[in-house]
Amino acid sequence: QPIMLKKTLLVAFTILFCVATQAQDKQKSVKPFRIGFKVGVPNIVGGNAELVLFKRIAVYADYSAYSGTFDQVEAGFNHFEIGGNIYFNPTGKGFYASLGYSNFSLDGTYTDAQTIGGIDFTGTATGNVTLNTINAKLGLKLGRTFYMRTEVGYGFGTIPDKVIITGDVNGVTQTGEEAIPNIPGISSSGLLIFNIGFGFGFL
Repeated sequence: QPIMLKKTLLVAFTILFCVATQAQDKQKSVKPFRIGFKVGVPNIVGGNAELVLFKRIAVYADYSAYSGTFDQVEAGFNHFEIGGNIYFNPTGKGFYASLGYSNFSLDGTYTDAQTIGGIDFTGTATGNVTLNTINAKLGLKLGRTFYMRTEVGYGFGTIPDKVIITGDVNGVTQTGEEAIPNIPGISSSGLLIFNIGFGFGFL
């Protein structure tokens, strides 16, 4: 009977050890598909999706659309970014470095505008400018099923300081140059990046 008791205890211990190990592995497992949103600059507010491929390496995409008034110009923009994240540890969370490519498209509506060259437009005039940047960021992601993240970085690219507008001048459609609206975080050399995000991990 002592031998039988020892065997029973050994089996019970083995089962408990296996259960504990599986629970620990599950606790440490990576939730590879993440979906959420980000609030900040330059995306204002928009959606974010991330897919972890090899625990440390992930691909992501951001998209946002927004309209507002900047420097008395009614502006609407679309922001799209795609890139990759490399996590410093193999759990798919914590600190990570990020490199991506972004496209920032801005549509402006100018009312009774006077261009840089002194041309007076009557009514409304419209213009469009597109910014393409390479974005380098440092981020921090906390949590697995429900997570939050924050990112800071800089987008490198040539940012135009003028926008070509088209509108009515004394009954004739003409074009002229206007200063690009003063949007926070955007300068002639690139754009500042700072955002806070929340979301859920799946699978």
